[in-house]
Amino acid sequence: MFVKVDDWKPTQGITLEGTALEVVKSTASLSVLAGPGAGKTELLAQRAAYLLNTGLCPSPKRILAIAFKVDAARNLRDRVAQRCEQQMARRFESLTLHAFAKRTLDQFREALDEALRPSPNYEIIFPSRDAWLAFQRDHSAEYPALQGYNASQLPGTLQGSVPDFNKDEIDERDRLRRLWWKTSLAQKPSTLTFDMIMLLASHIVHTQPIVRKAIAGTYTHVFLDEFQDVTGQQYDLIREIFKETSAILTAVGDTNQAIMGWAGALPGIFNTFGTDFSAENRKLLFNFRSNEKIVDLINALAELFTSEPPIPTESARRDDSSPPDALEGWVFQNRDKEGAYIADFIKKSLEEIPEVRSHDFVILTRLRANEVEKRLLPHFSSKGLRLRNEARSLGPLAIQDLVKDPVFLFLTALLKMTHGVRDGSPFQTCRDLLASLDGIDLATDRGAARSLQAVQQLVAATIGLTQNKAPGEADIKQVLSIAFPNDRRDKLVRLFKDYQSREYLDSVIEACGAFYAECAEDAPTWSTLIANLEGQDSVKIMTIHKSKGLEYHTVIFVEFNDDAFWRNADDVNVFFVALSRAKERVRFSLARDSRGFKNVEHFIEKLQAAGVEFKEIA
Repeated sequence: MFVKVDDWKPTQGITLEGTALEVVKSTASLSVLAGPGAGKTELLAQRAAYLLNTGLCPSPKRILAIAFKVDAARNLRDRVAQRCEQQMARRFESLTLHAFAKRTLDQFREALDEALRPSPNYEIIFPSRDAWLAFQRDHSAEYPALQGYNASQLPGTLQGSVPDFNKDEIDERDRLRRLWWKTSLAQKPSTLTFDMIMLLASHIVHTQPIVRKAIAGTYTHVFLDEFQDVTGQQYDLIREIFKETSAILTAVGDTNQAIMGWAGALPGIFNTFGTDFSAENRKLLFNFRSNEKIVDLINALAELFTSEPPIPTESARRDDSSPPDALEGWVFQNRDKEGAYIADFIKKSLEEIPEVRSHDFVILTRLRANEVEKRLLPHFSSKGLRLRNEARSLGPLAIQDLVKDPVFLFLTALLKMTHGVRDGSPFQTCRDLLASLDGIDLATDRGAARSLQAVQQLVAATIGLTQNKAPGEADIKQVLSIAFPNDRRDKLVRLFKDYQSREYLDSVIEACGAFYAECAEDAPTWSTLIANLEGQDSVKIMTIHKSKGLEYHTVIFVEFNDDAFWRNADDVNVFFVALSRAKERVRFSLARDSRGFKNVEHFIEKLQAAGVEFKEIA
């Protein structure tokens, strides 16, 4: 049953006024610029709910949301699922652009000329510097021009565009590109990078109008989240499919937070988008995340941005009091003293601020999170604090990505039901995944009964393995074999495109087992284990790049030095993202046993000019 347009209201607890409400109800393409903390993702979630619940996106039409990071795509999908009925939410697709390109290639691979067509079971590769140099060595005798490129130039040269194998007159660069593509496609199975997948998808829709029409006709609306990070290749695919179609596009981003410059993000992309899609520009000027002192600091530092005019933001929390120590800089003689002080600071904060818990703190670093973890861990352990390095890899995934993976969420939900932990919606998580894998229609009584029985059987089997055992005594391998038997694994690979192969899925499941073992070491009860798995009461270490879209009571910015900053164009963006994660307090930490502070001295000077005091800590 649809809601009348005039009767629609935002989700309970969400207030939309002025420009934000205009964007949600817009009937034309828009680009929306906003500062940090303005609620950009929630804005798109509310727009999706509005379009679906009012029938402005009627069945069987769909809404496509494109994000540029896995976390952002999953976050938006989850928010829409919470704000719409399940049947409607199924018509909302939230994907990374890489996943969208891969799906396009997989569906329409046969539309490619044979010379460009990869094998159906192609593998996705991520060539390292050594791999590019090995290719150069292997082929330099026959193609001496390869010697004219270094390892950083080879990727752009060899996979910068799709080669034309039918062209007679080609230059040296084209010859090298043909070599790379021919070699990659001839592998058994073919090997493709994500850049190549993106190019092949764009080539398909460019050369096959019927494919372009079929894809564009599926969607009434397209959302583009974190649009400031789009690269040239990525934007080409979006433009190729949706330009001059009836689809209404909404691009949302923050020119002050472009963090993907290292990956080729396009400068001035919002102006280009406005021209291509006749999109008007809107600005969201309120910051709902940070207190007044932090917002004022963000505005004071806005002049650091030179490529785009900064967007001054206003704190929506001006009536809230800011802590007197909201902004501070710390200077230490060495990193060991820094680690001891940070652990002591967090321990005292937990004692002095009752409403704050360990997971309300984050330690951000641009690089070398594993080294930061190794350095801090002894100090945190001595204070009885848990420390979790979200950037550390287990198998194919960083912990931050692993704990959001469907396999991990299913396993955690199963353990919650088995041991009476009711946080979240564990039954729904297990039921929905099993129903999707087995093709069960939950809208029917028979389907609901079948799914309930499947969950009950799985829980009973897990109880049999874990009852009357401490988490460290249970055999996690047996639990995983019950939760993910072979037939279920095969179904998971077919259902989730992110699982590139059965081997990849097996490695994810193995990583879940390894993480379980880590979390079970000091867990006397199952509720403690589950809290450890979910990161409750753990101080997080995270790379700045992966912190976008997240927020914490207190942010501690470490490795603020020449080891991590090189005076390149991305420095300012990275710095700004770190600063804007903080809700109440932010700390900038300097250690004198680093390589020095010449590359960050302009940041320090700006911070001091804005009133941030840097204290020498003995």
